[in-house]
Amino acid sequence: KNQSNLFQKQSIERRRIEEKQSEMGILMMIMGLLVILVSLCSALLRWNQMRYTKNGLPPGTMGWPIFGETTEFLKQGPNFMRNQRLRYGSFFKSHLLGCPTLVSMDSEINRYILKNESKGLVPGYPQSMLDILGTCNMAAVHGSSHRLMRGSLLSLISSTMMRDHILPKVDHFMRSYLGQ
Repeated sequence: KNQSNLFQKQSIERRRIEEKQSEMGILMMIMGLLVILVSLCSALLRWNQMRYTKNGLPPGTMGWPIFGETTEFLKQGPNFMRNQRLRYGSFFKSHLLGCPTLVSMDSEINRYILKNESKGLVPGYPQSMLDILGTCNMAAVHGSSHRLMRGSLLSLISSTMMRDHILPKVDHFMRSYLGQ
């Protein structure tokens, strides 16, 4: 009877040891996979940064491959641009909304781009924004089409249009609302 109790205790102890070894093995595998994942992500970031640095582009970061800096841009809003400007200056590269992007906050550079629109320098939005806004919106068209749309829109809000059409309607609406 003592021997069977001793045998049971030994087998229970062996099972505990085997379970602990199994748990340790799983933990070591998870740690190994985590190290590999972190190394892979670090290598991807370094490769992405080197790929865009070689092309003689302005300072800035491209962020993660595919996503770029889109999540930071969407979270921070205007503060993202302010922080990037403080960090890299008024002309920098980034990767926003699925596209590598050059951002210019310099009036002289913007003027140069707008004056040389016919020479291949075309301001615009990333393709993902054009997919949302459509290809015939004010921001997507260039050259004579843009001038025509701009003129049409400005004529809708000109001082004569406001005085002759919009203000009388607003006045009538307000008087009828206040009269109730």
